Amino acid sequence: MIHLYFGENRLETEKEAKKVLGEGYESVDAENLEVTDLPTLFLGASLFDENRKILIKGLAERKELFDELEKYLDTEHEVVVLENKINGNWTSLKNLKKCKDIELREFKPLETKDRFLSFNIYSTALSNPEKAVKMLRENKETEDPYACVGAWTTQALKNLKANPNSKRNREIMKELARIDMLLKTTKFSEEPWIVLETFLLKLKNLQNL
Repeated sequence: MIHLYFGENRLETEKEAKKVLGEGYESVDAENLEVTDLPTLFLGASLFDENRKILIKGLAERKELFDELEKYLDTEHEVVVLENKINGNWTSLKNLKKCKDIELREFKPLETKDRFLSFNIYSTALSNPEKAVKMLRENKETEDPYACVGAWTTQALKNLKANPNSKRNREIMKELARIDMLLKTTKFSEEPWIVLETFLLKLKNLQNL
């Protein structure tokens, strides 16, 4: 069965995918796929198990691949397709919404998210990275790692615009762009938080730039 989970609440989409797939799933980045790879992906058996568990990320970033999804709804594998955004005007998405052989769910961002805490963690990290990491660990049960990166990027961009000649500000923006890419490919569990903690600690090395 195929489960299509999408929306800006990436934390919840990944949690739901984890419930469906459990352990021992295959992780596939659609960036590395071609249309000719799809029959093997959705219908092919592995060497060890005929029924596979597969996580596919970013299929909607390749429309020619997403448009093929409807052809594989009869897959015997457990497949989760994880997306940030899907163009609601696509005929392929409208067709999928009419199908009974797919679970399709949208996860909207939390409206009550405390953005101030994310900004506070980032501001603290600029002068005391260790304290910021402690704050992050104390609040990660209620915080969204992806929302944190979004808030930090917003603040870092403001700082860069205020002082465009600052080498430190430019390096921070490069690091944030890098961890955003890491979060798109990271596995579940604690790894997203490790990426964020590593970034905060790296700010210490940028203090003298």
